[in-house]
Amino acid sequence: MSIKHKLMPHFARLITSEGLQQWRRRLLEWRRKLKRQPHQATFYFRIDDPYSVLMAQVLPRFSQHFGITVTPRVMLYLDQQMYPAADMLAELAPRDAVQLAELHGLDFPKDWRLPAREVSLAATRCLLKHEGDERFWSLAAALADALWRNDHDTLEALLSEYGQQAADRAQLSLEARRDQFLNDGHYLTGTLHYAGEWYWSVERLDHLGHRLNALGLGSADWPLPYGRAKRARLKDTPESLKGAPLTLYFSFRSPYSYLALSRTYALADHYGLALKIRPVLPMVMRGLTVPKAKRFYILKDAAREARLHGVPFGKVCDPVGAGVERCMAIWPFAEKEGRLREWLRAAAVGIWSQGINAASDNGLKFLVENAGLDWNRARRWLDDDSWRDLAEDNRNAMMEAGSWGVPSFMTQDDMVWGQDRFAIIEHSLLASQADDRN
Repeated sequence: MSIKHKLMPHFARLITSEGLQQWRRRLLEWRRKLKRQPHQATFYFRIDDPYSVLMAQVLPRFSQHFGITVTPRVMLYLDQQMYPAADMLAELAPRDAVQLAELHGLDFPKDWRLPAREVSLAATRCLLKHEGDERFWSLAAALADALWRNDHDTLEALLSEYGQQAADRAQLSLEARRDQFLNDGHYLTGTLHYAGEWYWSVERLDHLGHRLNALGLGSADWPLPYGRAKRARLKDTPESLKGAPLTLYFSFRSPYSYLALSRTYALADHYGLALKIRPVLPMVMRGLTVPKAKRFYILKDAAREARLHGVPFGKVCDPVGAGVERCMAIWPFAEKEGRLREWLRAAAVGIWSQGINAASDNGLKFLVENAGLDWNRARRWLDDDSWRDLAEDNRNAMMEAGSWGVPSFMTQDDMVWGQDRFAIIEHSLLASQADDRN
């Protein structure tokens, strides 16, 4: 085993540890008090980003409840290397936003249309002019609604009334902000930055809410159940749902795939679903890039999500390359033995919480036996490349359904992306059965 593989689990455990997180939080809070600064956060808003639109509706109530100042920072241009399938995200995000808006009682037009670039720029220039105004939030909501409804008359009326920042000044400002955003350590708009930590979209405000409560701010009676989308309710058990299809697209290198496993199994078992798990190769092994800043954010974010769900996490041994390939080679054998669930769980737990090197024989043997599989039989599958065609079929099916990354879920009617969408998945399943009865 290389020095890198030996040190990697210990380094990962350090940077994802709750102890280090709490120490940094105490240090930053001590500095804030020493400088007599208020509690303040920065919100990175992009009007053609549906998640920004939803966050902008939530943050005024959030900031008032917790007594913090939220400063908007308008964005538009992004570093495209951070978005490996930008066109697909552009189509998926508004569909996702419609469902999230319904869940949280927010507004996003069901009849949305993708905004033209020049129209987004005009609305952004207007917001740049009023970024420091108290009316920013109401103006942002009005402009976003008109933009996403393709309501040119309303948009033109708003631009005429409120004006726009000069084009050359706006261009320079937006490009500089994109570069600074990356230097500061993030890449996703719709994100709030508070005291050294990033909170992307409504579904991460639960973490910040708990953090602020611990500082004595606000109360536990939040304006919205910010993390509601992350869990299925698992209450109703309609007989008609039994046998309904649910497909999970899974990657051994995805921490979010690992975080989704237990809740996927629980959802499928509760409703008696026909669960099919379709492993795919990770993005970097499919020719897509994942820059360093993105990898670090994902690791830290996955760690706090793991703590929220009580999932062991942190002592990580990255399986990219041979580790992933060997885990994929065992997959058809595990499925043949009727232990695919156990194999995915054992491999994911080993990779993401036990620091097991799946690229080594000893590491893979440990994972295989933890799944209740026979190592001597399993190892014969390592020379069988038939899994490659199966993985490519899975990737093609996932892309055709409208997603490029994992974990993705396909119900009878909908493609849902992300480990923090189980309430949406459940709603889709129940809605499909209700439609079948009507």
